[in-house]
Amino acid sequence: MKMLDAAVVDSSVLICIAKGEPAAHFFLLEMMRTGKLFISAVTHAEVLLATMSVQGEGAIEAMEGLIASLKIETVDFCANDVPAYKDVATKHHLKAKPPGPLNMGDVFSFQLATKLNLPLFFQGKDFLKTSVRNAMTMLGYAMTEQNLGVPAKLDM
Repeated sequence: MKMLDAAVVDSSVLICIAKGEPAAHFFLLEMMRTGKLFISAVTHAEVLLATMSVQGEGAIEAMEGLIASLKIETVDFCANDVPAYKDVATKHHLKAKPPGPLNMGDVFSFQLATKLNLPLFFQGKDFLKTSVRNAMTMLGYAMTEQNLGVPAKLDM
């Protein structure tokens, strides 16, 4: 059984879990088995806003509970992080028209994963065309353009 010592979590995974999407159980299983989990302070704020937009204001407490139960550590984004964020944004932000278009929130997750030299838990196609290490594929899941970047367990 493969396990990760540590990884960064993108908002897409937390929203997937909150909405009860089909891949939610895979993410929960693998994140619970991962030694340490991290999230950018900006991504943390983004996921709270997205949760409120999708499920209403009352859902914010549930999202905070999920983050706490998974022991996801929030990492501050500070002035020293701006140059690395700018570098990621000029290569991968959707307005730069790269092969893997990331939105503003995605760039913060990518920047933190790069800064900490850790793989990233994410869902969707956007990160598939970037150099970020995919936590789920490292753990034996298929995530491709064909399955829209939704993890599927490979037969082992």
